[in-house]
Amino acid sequence: MDGNKDEAIRCVRIAEEAIASGNKQRAFKFIKMAQRLNHNLSVNHLLSACEKLDSSENSASAGQNDHKDRNANGFVKSDEGLSAERSYTEEHVHLIRHINRKKDYYGILGVEKSCSVEEIRKAYRKLSLKVHPDKNKAPGSEEAFKKLCKAFKCLSDGDSRMQYDQTGLADDARGSYDDDEFDPDEIFRAFFGQAEEGCSARHVCRCRGMDGQQRGEPDLIVLLQILPFLLLILLAYLPFL
Repeated sequence: MDGNKDEAIRCVRIAEEAIASGNKQRAFKFIKMAQRLNHNLSVNHLLSACEKLDSSENSASAGQNDHKDRNANGFVKSDEGLSAERSYTEEHVHLIRHINRKKDYYGILGVEKSCSVEEIRKAYRKLSLKVHPDKNKAPGSEEAFKKLCKAFKCLSDGDSRMQYDQTGLADDARGSYDDDEFDPDEIFRAFFGQAEEGCSARHVCRCRGMDGQQRGEPDLIVLLQILPFLLLILLAYLPFL
């Protein structure tokens, strides 16, 4: 009997350690063992502690389910479908909402009505890279990207911009602004394709200029090398002149 009592006390101590570490299953196992070894042993306080441990775990789990999962960089994760998971930042969400709330093309691009075409191009370049659905996964990014491209297409053309300023409507003879026919990716590719061609042309011009300078430097060195011989020949023939 004394052996069973000592073993029961040992089981109680193990159960207490398990409760302290949050291991409910292990604690409950050794509590039952202690009861079987010593029926007179009081373990009600241990059972109560196990129940509290269970309730605290449930409340913590519920609290986690009430909040969106966020990682250290501030990304919000949302499930789409059964297995899809998309990540985006609060900045992405704010930008998409800001553009989708705007109705005026100048407001969408964030420029003044008196701005130049170059300012419109700079604004589109900056925003399109942030709003493009391939980079910005926030809800509404496709709609915002389409609105941004429509605004740029209208305001970057002199005739359509003049008509928009006068009537508030966009109508371009070169293409439609209807949602079914408008392709924002075509505007995006055309814009950045032209930008790359311009950079390539400037790069070629710089390279040609550098090549011309490099070709001119050896000619100057050769001239300086033969100049003393030319002077000697000239001095030799001076008495005969």
